[in-house]
Amino acid sequence: MRWSLWITAAGGLIVGVATIALLPRHTLFSATARPESANLSAPGERWACPMMDFIGTKPGDCPVCGMKMTKVTAGELTLEQQRRMGVALVRVTEGPATATVRAYGAVRYDDRTAQVVIPRVPGRVVKRYPAALHPGTLVQAGDPVIDLYSPEAFAAQGELAAAVTLGDAHTLSALLQRFMRWNLAPLAEAVIAGKGPVDTFPITTPFGGLVVLDSVEPGMAPAKLPQVGQEIMADTPLLRLVEPRSFMVVVHVPETRAHWVRVGQGVKLSSDDRGDLPEVQATVSWVSPELNLEIRAREVHLHLRDPRERLLPGSLVNVRFQATLGADFNVADARSPEPAARFTLVPKSAVLSTGVRHVAWRVAERQSDGRVRFELAPLALGPRLEDEAGHDLYVVRAGLKPGDEVAAQGAFLIDSQAQLAGTSSLMFPAGAAAPAEVHRH
Repeated sequence: MRWSLWITAAGGLIVGVATIALLPRHTLFSATARPESANLSAPGERWACPMMDFIGTKPGDCPVCGMKMTKVTAGELTLEQQRRMGVALVRVTEGPATATVRAYGAVRYDDRTAQVVIPRVPGRVVKRYPAALHPGTLVQAGDPVIDLYSPEAFAAQGELAAAVTLGDAHTLSALLQRFMRWNLAPLAEAVIAGKGPVDTFPITTPFGGLVVLDSVEPGMAPAKLPQVGQEIMADTPLLRLVEPRSFMVVVHVPETRAHWVRVGQGVKLSSDDRGDLPEVQATVSWVSPELNLEIRAREVHLHLRDPRERLLPGSLVNVRFQATLGADFNVADARSPEPAARFTLVPKSAVLSTGVRHVAWRVAERQSDGRVRFELAPLALGPRLEDEAGHDLYVVRAGLKPGDEVAAQGAFLIDSQAQLAGTSSLMFPAGAAAPAEVHRH
């Protein structure tokens, strides 16, 4: 029984092997689908499924979903395709490279006009005048600030009266110089005229200005108004005064524009509440020789006068510098008689960039039926410019010439089409690799 089972199994195996060996090959395996040369697409053409994410190199049905594939041709658009893709063309121009540098800053009083009222003799405050009552008070030269009670000044007047009585010219001269140093010449004149010494007298301001409290000079502590009963030492600041309509603005220019600012350069100002301020004349008075490492910007000081009282201290203003570049891409001297350098200019919207590689899609040919063929133009760019209206332009060093037409809208879609077709594009300078062939088993 056991031998019969083994003989049956061996016989079945032999019959099966013989049957497989005698069958035709095509009944067991399907050959790899190879596109015939007549159906291969031309360079720059691919076939894409309108439903699935599939791209092939020959026409036919999609092997994934069975839909008819459509041809993709790089850089060639019909009128309907241009309309659907929203393609808009612009011409490359030539002209001077004029840029608007924008910055913001807060208005503050001009610290160059700061003056400090200082008594030269110690004493105690017994009375305050309007100049010492409120910040923002406008005072004139000679206005009283406080009444000061000073035993030291009272004793000096007694000595002066004695010197006058004795006729001691040397002592009289020395005492007069002391009163001059104290800025109390009227007290000395009154004693010489025969009046008696006084222990309380006014301290006046030798100059006019606006009373301010905040420190307007670096390193100075905030000021405080004097109070009645306060003991004051000699040379203690009483008031800080500034010119009321002289201001300065501190702005920070970004590092990419830091070389486009010069001392003496004119600027334009505007504010949110007042709009443009053409009547406020301002110029660059100081430019920092180094960058602020924390914000990567260069500090710039502007000084201005505002006689029409359009600005308030603390107002936020928009500052616009106009910079025309020379052939070396530095700011040209506006006083130079030489004509401004001219550059090839293209709108920023027409430039596709990876940050390292820059390209534009240029019109290469127009067909009579409205079709447009584009070609890829690799670019070497100069600085980016912004005009007064806020439009961005690039200086083109190589890759385009004045008069060329380029796609300003829809360029990204044209580039995507080139990637699908496997031709040169922004991301693939040598063209995208061909898709792998589909095998069916």
